[in-house]
Amino acid sequence: MSDIRTIKERAVDTVKDVLMWVVVTGGAFIYWIAVLLIISLVLMNVWHTDFDSILKYTIVLTVITSAVYLIRMVYKKLK
Repeated sequence: MSDIRTIKERAVDTVKDVLMWVVVTGGAFIYWIAVLLIISLVLMNVWHTDFDSILKYTIVLTVITSAVYLIRMVYKKLK
């Protein structure tokens, strides 16, 4: 009986972790696109870019942020 409860608790914890990762990744995407759009407005005369390149930079920065969050989450679980 306790084995089933332990399995259920681990499954719930895993689902919570996955949902939190999705929320953090979505938030990171929104954050990075907002930051890069503001920077592009401030540096309009210096940094000549279009929305496609800003989107590419945003995706790269979001992947990096997501990977760091995953590494931190795994390290926290192992500790």
